[in-house]
Amino acid sequence: MKLLKIDLDIHPPKDWLDQWITTRISLLQMLGHRVKAYRIFKTKRGYHIYFTLARDVTDMEANKLQFLLGDDHTRVKINQWRIKRGIPHWNKLFHKVLYRKKAKVITCWYCGNKIPVRD
Repeated sequence: MKLLKIDLDIHPPKDWLDQWITTRISLLQMLGHRVKAYRIFKTKRGYHIYFTLARDVTDMEANKLQFLLGDDHTRVKINQWRIKRGIPHWNKLFHKVLYRKKAKVITCWYCGNKIPVRD
């Protein structure tokens, strides 16, 4: 995996966000990774920021890097569970609610979020 996804649930001032991006790239460099590109997507609650690394990392390493970069901690915990269960597309960022009332969901004991599951 080369793509790191960060869920930032705040709209900081532009200069704060610019400095945040700079420090995240420096942190990745300090950890031995090179950032090829990054993209920022504005959301209702904040930003989704994608960092593309120059080389692949394991799923657990990617989740750890996302945690160190400041990803939402509940999302990191849910991603750990997804990785351990072998779910192939574990690294999701949602822009809207993806489940309906009749869909099967589980409630996370840790955060109380509803997580859609396949039947």
